[in-house]
Formats: sequence, C-alpha cells, structure tokens
Amino acid sequence: MGRVSRAAWVTLCFAAIALAIVLAGTDAHLAAGGSTDAGRVAPVPANRPLHTAFLDPLSFGGPKSSVAFDGARLAGAKYVRVLVTWPYVAPSGSVIPASFKPRDPNDPQYTWAKVDSEIRAAIGKGFVPFIYVQGAPLWTQSGQGQRPSDGPVRPSPSALGDFAVAAANRYSGSFGGLPRVRYWQVWNEPNLSIQLMPQFAGDVPVSADWYRSMVNAMAGAVHAVHRDNVVVAGGLAPFGGDSNDPSGGNVPNQERVRPMEFMRRLLAKRVEFDVWSHHPYTYGGPTHKAFHKNDVSLGDLDKMTSLLKTAERRGQIKSRGKVEFWVTEFSYDSQPADPKGLPPALHARWVSEALYRMWSDGVSLVTWFLIRDEPFPQGMFQSGFYTKDDRPKLALRAFRFPFVAFWAKNGSISYWGRTPAGVKKSVIIEQKAGKWRRVAVPTVDRYGIFSGRIGDVRGSGSLRARLASGGDSSQPFSLTVPKDFRFCPWGSFC
Repeated sequence: MGRVSRAAWVTLCFAAIALAIVLAGTDAHLAAGGSTDAGRVAPVPANRPLHTAFLDPLSFGGPKSSVAFDGARLAGAKYVRVLVTWPYVAPSGSVIPASFKPRDPNDPQYTWAKVDSEIRAAIGKGFVPFIYVQGAPLWTQSGQGQRPSDGPVRPSPSALGDFAVAAANRYSGSFGGLPRVRYWQVWNEPNLSIQLMPQFAGDVPVSADWYRSMVNAMAGAVHAVHRDNVVVAGGLAPFGGDSNDPSGGNVPNQERVRPMEFMRRLLAKRVEFDVWSHHPYTYGGPTHKAFHKNDVSLGDLDKMTSLLKTAERRGQIKSRGKVEFWVTEFSYDSQPADPKGLPPALHARWVSEALYRMWSDGVSLVTWFLIRDEPFPQGMFQSGFYTKDDRPKLALRAFRFPFVAFWAKNGSISYWGRTPAGVKKSVIIEQKAGKWRRVAVPTVDRYGIFSGRIGDVRGSGSLRARLASGGDSSQPFSLTVPKDFRFCPWGSFC
C-alpha cells in the first residue's frame, strides 16, 4: 500500500466497492426469483462469536506480504492460518541423522527461518496465527507412494509428537525472543490420499485410525508445553466417492474417504482435540447440499455439528473445554478474474450468506481461501477479495460486514449480521425505498452479532446494516432470493 495512509486506503477501497455495487446492480442472477422462505433466519444462540481468518501462504509469505496483511485487516479478519511443512523444517533423507535431536527446537539441523518470519509478520500486523502441520520427512514414513501425487505413508505419530514438542516450545513465548503461538492444527484434509496414505485397506477405510494416533500424539505434545494451547483436528475435504458421484470428482474410490465416514471412525475411540474443523466447499449456493449423504458441503454442516455434540456428550473427545467448530478453508472463485467464477454481485451475496449459514450451524471461526487472486490462467484460484493487483472486490464488504435478510412465512422480514471485526457497536437496519430509511435498531451482543424481525414491512427493497457511529455499512442484501444452480466453487479449475 506504499505511502498511502491507512485512512486513505480504507476510503479508496470502499469508494471502489461503492462503484462496483452500481455496476453490478443489474446482475442477471439476482434478478432470478426463488423461494422467499429459503433463507429464514434462525434464533440467535447466546454468546457465540464469528471470527474470520485467511489462508494464503503465497501472499502472506511473499514479497508483498505487508500489502496482503493490510488487506486482511481491512477485511475484518483476526486470524491467519500458517502452513508449517514438516519436511521443509526437519532434516531430509530416508534415515534420521544420528546426531539429530527432534524434540530440541534449537537443533541446528532444523530450518525454522521461514516459519519464524511468517509468525513474526502475522503477529506484528496484529493477527493471531494458527499453525497447521503438513507433510512428513521420508524417515518418518513406513513406506512410499507409487505416484508423485501420493501423500505421506503412515507418518510416525511419535515422530510427529517429537516435532510438535520442538515447535510448541519454539513458539512458547519464552524461546529466543520469538512470539507465542497458541493454536495448532493437525494436518490438512487427511481424508485424501494426496495428503495421507493409505486411505483404504481393501475396501475398509483406515486413514481415520492412523490420523487419530497422529492427533493424540500432537495434542499431548502441545498441551504439555502450555495447558491452554488449542489443538485443531479434522480440516476434512468435503467429498469422497468415485466417478459416478458428481460432487466427488473423477477419482477412484480408494483416493478419498467421505468426511462423515471418516469422522465417525475417528470418534469411535477416544481422541484429544479442542476444535473440530471442516472445509465445506459446495457445488452451489450457501444452502446447497452434497450429492452423497456422507459428504459434507455448506448445506450439510448440521450433520457434523450433531455428531460432534454426541461424541462430546459420550466422552469420546478429550478436550480442555467445550469443543469448538471451525471452518479452516472455504471460498468461491469470482469473475472477471476467473471467467467461470461467480458474477460480482452474486459472489458478494453468497459470501455474506455463507458466513451466516456456517455461524448458524455452530461454526465460530471461518477461514477464507485466499486474500488475493492468483493470476489467471497461470494460477488455479481466483477466490480472493482483492485482484492480483490488490484492487478490492465487491465481496470485500460482504466479508467485513456480513448481513442477510429474508422474507419469513408470516410476511415479516428476518435479518442477521455481524459488525466489522465482530466488535460491539450500535447498528441501524435500513431499507431501500427510494432512499434508505431506518426500519430497526437491533441489540448487538459482545461479539458484534445482531438479529431480529421486522413486522411493519413497507415494500420489498434491499436491506442493509449501518454502524450508527459512522458511514460504514454492509453490502445491500436483496429480498429476492436467487435460484440455486450447479456451480463449481473453483471455477475454471474444475
């Protein structure tokens, strides 16, 4: 962002967004009528936040990282998900070096410089980092895959525990002037063969059992360093299946375990973690359900919530407190960067509604992938809230200040929202009727969450939420519900 002041940058960003709203106002998708009862707002559970985060290793670890962090702050995020690739930090080779002390964070054969830099940068910009450990050195594995795309083969849980001891001590807040990291995620999408091998033994899914041992080893290690460290498990891919499953992709059945099946097997025996996480990508809108009953898209999150509560009630989860539910990766590609992405106005609408749907199903933190688009067609993903040239998209405001409003069956309007960054500030609800007019003043809880119902409805214009103390407002939300349609969240990459 160069020499432009933060206040000037905020003004420029939202001026660009305001112009984009005008340009996108005729979007054909929003003109399509749907069921007006499809989006009724559920009652608000008390005292539950909706934190937001970003995952974007290339942007946050690249030469324009400062710009990326500033953009993430403008988007209202508090957390950053940081990748720690175990084989890049630990010694390589198929045999562990004789002199290597894997539990010692100061062992000279560890290479921590890149991780140190990213953690310092995130905290220096005011973010809370949460690390996820991925990949495994060859010397920790019990075999090797047959294809380049195969993930680590049965990485040693005890070796993972040793590495977690070193990492948690290094980022304990009392080592070499390095900051503390409190949040630790065990792996990424362990129900896929590209992340963990094997997924099956014959026709029997086995990856969840191995993963449980990995989770227990890492949880024991990081909890031993600081009792209030937080361990995140899961991070599952949404689809299993085979080529006959339109939501599962053209992959053999042996490549993926469906997430509900993986979760049930994992929880069949006692496992230690504090947060369960998932990646609920969907082939449609925010209420869209997966094709298969054991897959979990955005419209199916209640199945995971229910299973998680049951397992917790039965004592199958060892946790330092009440188990939370996070989304540690989700996004939609958008136009024009991806010609097969969502149109800007629909993209913004679905961002707001996706945040609401996740929160209503018990999610307390949502991680968006990415902050900045990758170049097209060289890069696969154009799901950022900024273009590759750091110009803000329409959806930036929808993520920063999510707000939804729907017709209810009795002719009233129900609404839900969260203030920017989830702080308690007074909010006014307004409706477009020639000009914006006040229709409600909701109570805002300590997490910035507000909801309510408007009985005295005049017309059918869009609604928005606005901070009473200034001009910051949500993206206007139309009461006309667009029809759901089949859409790949990764656009041209599908």
